[in-house]
Amino acid sequence: MKNVALYLICVLIWGSTWLVITFQLDSASPVVSVFYRFVISAAILLPACFAFRIPMKFSRKDHLWFMGQGICMFSTNYMLTYVAEGMVSSGLVAVTFTLLLYYNILGTWLIFKTPLRRNVILGSLVGGIGIGLIFLHEILNFKAGSQAILGLVVGAVATMFASVGNLISYVHRKGKVPVMASNGYGMFYGACFTLIVALVLQVSFATVWSPKYIWSLLYLSVFGTVIAFGAYISLVGRIGAERASYISIINPVIALILSSLFENFKWTPEIAIGIVLCLLGNVITLQKPKKRATS
Repeated sequence: MKNVALYLICVLIWGSTWLVITFQLDSASPVVSVFYRFVISAAILLPACFAFRIPMKFSRKDHLWFMGQGICMFSTNYMLTYVAEGMVSSGLVAVTFTLLLYYNILGTWLIFKTPLRRNVILGSLVGGIGIGLIFLHEILNFKAGSQAILGLVVGAVATMFASVGNLISYVHRKGKVPVMASNGYGMFYGACFTLIVALVLQVSFATVWSPKYIWSLLYLSVFGTVIAFGAYISLVGRIGAERASYISIINPVIALILSSLFENFKWTPEIAIGIVLCLLGNVITLQKPKKRATS
């Protein structure tokens, strides 16, 4: 039941954050919004660690892992996601996040030497065909600099960074590092890295502090980051990165429903079939081989 509860927390919150991110795009630079988001999240999580007396002293090596997780999962991943959502609808960006499963499996195969099963290859092919159908119109009418295609590529790269962060978090769990501590330090380092990016790129910090921006920032910081990431990292530690990736099957469905209601997302037969294939590819990939009966 605890695993089910963790799944529901992640799915319901993250399924809605794709749309909520769009509430911020007209008020500040994506880099600045990501910086604010993780500054708030770290400011909540780190003091909470001390309040709950969670061990906070770690080796230099641990902090290097925290830094790597922060740069990948709590900075680069989100900066690119915000950029992608400025190019295509939030629902379609959520669909690109289904690639997380394949990245996670490839990563665990390369790093942790987990076996690469035939169903993984089949699922990857089915999911790849689905992605192709979703963007079929843009592919057939390809133009250099096409926003839809570029948004797909940016979303896919963002998901790759999220996967690297997942694999690092799995290392934390194997080393029995508390989830709150690793996330708190990761968010702090992620915010620092985002600030460096903003300064190097000379990004303007001008922000329109409208009620919509403030409430969306708080929702993304508290629920979308502190609560949902804590639940997800706990789930990864309990059942592994591959099985936790089932979340990526349901998230796009919720995101697409919300996108249809609030962003005038237009469904076509190709997009509908493509989404079904993407989700089916995830299901096929996550199937466990049946054990052969022994006599």
